[in-house]
Amino acid sequence: MKRSFVSVFVLLLTLIAATAVEAQDQQAEEGSLLPEIDPQDIEIRSQFKARFPGLRRQPILGFDPTPRVYQVDPNRTPFMESAEQVVADMPVSSLSRPEAPGYVPLHYSSDINLFTRAGIGSYMSPEVDFWGVSRLTSKSYIGGDLDYSSSSGHLDIQESSFRFMNATGEYVTKFSSKDRLALQLGVENSFNHMPNVQWLAGADNGRKKYGGFQLDADFEHLNNSIAGWQLQANMQYYKIELTDAGSQYSGSSQEEVYNGTIAKRWTGAHVNETFTVKVNAKTGKYDNNSTNPQNWVTAQAGVVYDRLFNYSTKVHADASVYYVQDGFTDGIYIGPSVTIKHPFMEMLTVTIKAGAEPYLNTIQELHSANRFLAVNNNLRHSYEINGSFEAEFEYNEIGSVNFGFQYKNMSDHPIFIRQDGGRTLAGGTSLYDFYRITYLDAYKIRAFIGASHQIVPEQLWVDARFYMQSPQLEGGDRIPYEEKLGFKSGIHFRPVDQLSIEVWGDYVGSRQTFQTDEKLSGYFMLGSRVDYQITDRFGAYVKLVNLLNQEYEVWQGYAERAFQAYGGITVKL
Repeated sequence: MKRSFVSVFVLLLTLIAATAVEAQDQQAEEGSLLPEIDPQDIEIRSQFKARFPGLRRQPILGFDPTPRVYQVDPNRTPFMESAEQVVADMPVSSLSRPEAPGYVPLHYSSDINLFTRAGIGSYMSPEVDFWGVSRLTSKSYIGGDLDYSSSSGHLDIQESSFRFMNATGEYVTKFSSKDRLALQLGVENSFNHMPNVQWLAGADNGRKKYGGFQLDADFEHLNNSIAGWQLQANMQYYKIELTDAGSQYSGSSQEEVYNGTIAKRWTGAHVNETFTVKVNAKTGKYDNNSTNPQNWVTAQAGVVYDRLFNYSTKVHADASVYYVQDGFTDGIYIGPSVTIKHPFMEMLTVTIKAGAEPYLNTIQELHSANRFLAVNNNLRHSYEINGSFEAEFEYNEIGSVNFGFQYKNMSDHPIFIRQDGGRTLAGGTSLYDFYRITYLDAYKIRAFIGASHQIVPEQLWVDARFYMQSPQLEGGDRIPYEEKLGFKSGIHFRPVDQLSIEVWGDYVGSRQTFQTDEKLSGYFMLGSRVDYQITDRFGAYVKLVNLLNQEYEVWQGYAERAFQAYGGITVKL
């Protein structure tokens, strides 16, 4: 009986102890800070051994006696997706390119639609400079500009009044996203007096009136910003009248010029590679009072290749063939050209050009170059072979230096001459005729260097350009009325937004006339202009020209104006 009691007591004690141990283990498991670990996630590392009191076993991957505890789903599944599956499960919006930031143009002044500067100066010389633009619809606009200057004259010994007026109007519209049409109408109406030829009996120094109009049309059909085709057409009429110069020189002449171009451009297989096929035809009719009407033609056909090599070197190549015909020439000429532009070290950019081209200077171009040209001249084609090298060094964001060389070899180049005809005054001074055109072979070598720098950004900046050249005729003589050296410079100062001050200085060296023993002296032109903006729309300006009051001649026999002072208003809308 006693043994049975002891056996029952031992059994009950064992059950109670086992229950307590199980409850303790369960409590320990419920309060444990360690996450449940799947046996598949266990990695045995033989290189490390954890040494804890009473624990000698290989460590569990990631085991730390003071671990950071994260809320991890114990029922998570291992990450088994491939990269393609991840992209396939992403929303489409996550794959789209983000919107680019809005473009904000950098400019120093507010946008305006109209600008006018109008004033009057010494010798009763009004001047007007105007341009304006107005948008008609979201796809079209009109614009125009006017350049006008005149004077009552500054010479006492002869008439010297003049008027120069050029005006242009433009209309542009887009029929669709691919089609664009631009129309332009230009008008010219000018006059000036010629150098004195008082040795002619009953003749004054002559008054020349010239002007006309020009109409341009440009139509583009572009499939994108590069590929497409372009059609251009141009018509020009120009007339000159010379009166009061005696029967030997008085007369008139007129010309009509028609020009048409069609070009087709498409992209190539490489980045920034395009091909262009173009055909151009230009014809003119020139009639004066000394010869029969003259007709001339300049026709061109060619292929243009553009490409950006290695994302840095730009190449432009033109392979053209020309057919020319005039009263002196009838033949075919080649007109290739190539331009290579390459940057070095993000600061130095080198540009190399070479080419050849036939061309004809129209009557309008010749009289624009020399306003004292007589009316009875012949026209013929010239042929030019040229090459140049230019380097530009940008040493920082506010300054740059550029320098280079140019070479031109010109056959039948138009030359301005003024011969004396063997007539002299009692003192031995030669008396000359009006200027005429002759055609001679010539070449020109030119070297230049220029710089631009902002001393105080957006407030004070300067620029200058100096050049030397050797204008030579075949045989060694110099090209008449072309200087060997010169420079142009300017300083712009804006202390406040309302005030702008400009100062410029231009030098032209001495020039040889057609008579090898005579020269025109060089001259230095110093001028300045001060603009003050009184309100947002209205302002005033003062301009001073020839501050040194120099006596000089651009063309032999005609003294230009001395010191002049201008004043007027400016309008911005």
